[in-house]
Amino acid sequence: MRLPSVIIGSAVTVIVYLLGKDMFDEKTGFYSALLTNITLIYSIGGILATIDTPFALFWLLASYFGVKAIKTDDGKWWYLKDIALGFGMLSKYIMVLFVPAFLIFLLLSKNHRYWLRRKEPYIGSVIALLIFSPVIIWNAQNDWASFRFQLSHGLQVKSKAGLPSLFEYIGSQAGILSPFLFIACVWGMAKSLIVWIREKDWRYLFLTCTSSFVVLFFGYSSLRAKVEGNWPMSAYFTAIIAIVSLYFKSGYQRKKVFATVVTATAVILTIFVHVQAVSPLITIKKDRTNELHRWKELGLEVGKVLDELRPQKEFDNSKALFIMTTSHQLTAELSFYIPSKPYVYELAGENKFNQYNMWAGPRTGADALLVSTPGREDDAYINSLFDEITEIKRIEPMRNGKVIKTYAVSYCRNFHGFRDKASN
Repeated sequence: MRLPSVIIGSAVTVIVYLLGKDMFDEKTGFYSALLTNITLIYSIGGILATIDTPFALFWLLASYFGVKAIKTDDGKWWYLKDIALGFGMLSKYIMVLFVPAFLIFLLLSKNHRYWLRRKEPYIGSVIALLIFSPVIIWNAQNDWASFRFQLSHGLQVKSKAGLPSLFEYIGSQAGILSPFLFIACVWGMAKSLIVWIREKDWRYLFLTCTSSFVVLFFGYSSLRAKVEGNWPMSAYFTAIIAIVSLYFKSGYQRKKVFATVVTATAVILTIFVHVQAVSPLITIKKDRTNELHRWKELGLEVGKVLDELRPQKEFDNSKALFIMTTSHQLTAELSFYIPSKPYVYELAGENKFNQYNMWAGPRTGADALLVSTPGREDDAYINSLFDEITEIKRIEPMRNGKVIKTYAVSYCRNFHGFRDKASN
């Protein structure tokens, strides 16, 4: 299941190397690839199956082909850049940020502004849109559902946003990279801008545009809504290349001390998280590595409850009895790990929306098992959907002799159907 992520992660390493090598030299490429791999967010991304993995690949390919176009003045590289852009947007909509980042580079770089008068950018844009067109067509046929969701999810002003959300965003970036590496990346972005202003070296303008634009965009977004820590991950590829190239360029006598601190803290954090995920070294109240464990046991326990109900209730994919959860991860894990592979439905919540709203929902009159954190069975909205909800079991998966999560399994009688389209 995770083999594609490993393969793509390896390809990402190669492209970082090639990008650093083509922009500067082989040494810069090598150490950029090395630093990328010892960074927490990228080392984890190379083994977990998420949409961020192919997105990272296509962002890097677009960057690499864009640099090749600038260096060689050959239009074929521009087309390859936009092919990568199109597939990147299919992977994750955030890929669209590459467009303004690259455009800002062209507008600021006097020696490369002529590209805007050539045919390749416009033909390439059409190619990217054609690749992305299935998503556009589907949205046009479905009330622009995913576009509206992503815009409201990432840009709509939330009541709890503002400076606390900005500080949380900054903290999350320090966490996924390591505090000192994050500081180094910010320094690399700012220093690249200074070097470009002083020396007019387009390479540093490219590096700062494709990194700082993304970080600043999500920094601004965090003032309006919560920003997930992984959203700006694409920015740090070119930020790391900037750090490495500036290190070799600098004559600062204590740069080795700085590099040692940055590298050592990144390595220590990455090793710690990987070891903690396998065999906990310390007890952490909210240990995120616990989310990697005991899903199979949970699925088997819920499966036992279903087996006990089989004699009492028809159970098949006609949805006479279905599973209902209230989170993405729980829905996915139970769908995979319950042996009988029942219909598992994620309830987004009143006036909320997810992909299950687009699919055939549970049948009116069906009964359900609600698997959730304790207390959700008392939720007024969930209660309004059934005649009666009764907790019948609690499941407490354990890791190293300690309970890591508590789930309540509740029996829900006679599904009424949803009251409105937003919750259907």
